[in-house]
Amino acid sequence: MENNIMKPISVSRAEFITSLTELINTSGLPAFIIEPILKDFYFDIKSIAQNQLADDVKTYEEALENAKCNNLPTE
Repeated sequence: MENNIMKPISVSRAEFITSLTELINTSGLPAFIIEPILKDFYFDIKSIAQNQLADDVKTYEEALENAKCNNLPTE
């Protein structure tokens, strides 16, 4: 039987933080090396998140418009 239980996003987030912390702590790299790497990641991820939000808003607005055209309840 297949396991259909979805892991909550809060659990995935906590696991990610733990893994990232462990990676940083065991890397042996000094903070002045890690800091610019994380800064670059931050700006990349921020851009990706903004693009995702724009895509989600567009998809949502299209779904609302389609529902309106088909006389379906929107909320």
